Amino acid sequence: MKKLLLASSALVASAGVASAEISWSGYAEMGIGGGTNQDAEFIQDIALTFSMSGMTDNGIEFGASSDLDEGNGQDQVNGGWNLDNESVFISGAFGTLTMGEIDGAMDWALTEAAVGNPGSLNDDETAHAGYMGSYLDGQYDNQIVRYDYTMGDFGFALSAEMDETDARDPGMAIGAKYSMALGMGSLDLAAGYQQTDGTTADGFLDTIVVPAGQDVTVAGISAVMAMDNGLTVGVEYTDWEFGNVVDATHTGIGVGYTMDAITLHANWGQYDVDGAGDITGYGLAAAYDLGGGAALHLAYGDSDDDVNGVESDSWSFGLSMSF
Repeated sequence: MKKLLLASSALVASAGVASAEISWSGYAEMGIGGGTNQDAEFIQDIALTFSMSGMTDNGIEFGASSDLDEGNGQDQVNGGWNLDNESVFISGAFGTLTMGEIDGAMDWALTEAAVGNPGSLNDDETAHAGYMGSYLDGQYDNQIVRYDYTMGDFGFALSAEMDETDARDPGMAIGAKYSMALGMGSLDLAAGYQQTDGTTADGFLDTIVVPAGQDVTVAGISAVMAMDNGLTVGVEYTDWEFGNVVDATHTGIGVGYTMDAITLHANWGQYDVDGAGDITGYGLAAAYDLGGGAALHLAYGDSDDDVNGVESDSWSFGLSMSF
């Protein structure tokens, strides 16, 4: 999913439902990209995001949202509209309960190294091998239920994901975060823990598969300082245990800077896999806001995978349009 903020317009639904609202936003892009073993190719994509919300007579909010992506980007010859990131929620004084293709509690709490990132057409700056983004979410059927509660500057969350075949025990996660104001900006601190019963073939590093009956766990922390002068710096650290297979740690560092219409970003990440070596990568992104929802984007990502003996890079350049 693109990391750009989408502008939205709201339509009020009045077909017998009080205080109901449907909002739409749109995104489009056009450009070019390439990389290792990949000739330069054109990139184009169109996406719609919609959300629905309402409120009961006693003040409980409820709603749903989803993305509709045309999906004819780079390396895709035939496009087609697909729904993605569907979610449904209820919220009140008790907190918020959300179900769907959402972040688990750990991902909800921690901040990735892509702080101050303007985004890019092909996500090159976050697609490199050293980047950490999703922890153990999606290891089952990708349907997550999460409860979160925020009180002032403090928030915490619990989440679960189940195996629809009942062959594996449910996965669980917990996360907490705290934000504090500083004289020069703000500091966000977070911690989380997640556990699954084994991993699937799409697991960590796409190579480590742990059978059911062995726990896979990850614990991590993150810290982000956002300065009033437009500079943002973040760090993230996680510790992994893959059953009886292997242990690993990951460190990610990111920095972003915005000045007028220009936004710059860089991040670096490294996996230290016990007995196997390191997997390292870095990403760069830059954007120039043209106004009216249009922006120029340039991005680059570089990967150095000692574990699998692979080196690669990718780049993209083009125009994004938010509606």
